[in-house]
Amino acid sequence: MESRIKELQEKYWKGESTVSEEQELKAYFQENPSLSPESSYFRGLQKMQTPPKTSFQHPGKTSQKTRWYVAAAVTAGLLTTALVVQDARKQHDFTVDDPKEAFEITQKALLMVSSGLNEGKSYTTELSNINKAQTYLQLKQED
Repeated sequence: MESRIKELQEKYWKGESTVSEEQELKAYFQENPSLSPESSYFRGLQKMQTPPKTSFQHPGKTSQKTRWYVAAAVTAGLLTTALVVQDARKQHDFTVDDPKEAFEITQKALLMVSSGLNEGKSYTTELSNINKAQTYLQLKQED
């Protein structure tokens, strides 16, 4: 049996074997697995000939899960739009008809802005002190 297999292997590698002889070689190495390179080669060929198990879904058909995702996304979009429109309506409701009240509101807003600017102004005096020190050091280095 071994001599027959060796003879079939030689014919196979020379490219002179028939289809039935190749099948006989494959069947032998399938039944008698060993660590030889030929055995691994023929087992690999056998694995390549069996098609992989795959599932195919027609592109026109959508699964039930996909439909739920689409429905959830549409619902979330509609809720977000409704909340934005409702918030925009609330912002436009602020109107002042009395000129004195409008003046007071404007005055408060300007005072708030002014206090922020005054706070920033205090930091600029500190920066000017740093600049004075820096110029003093530069003058000392030149001497």
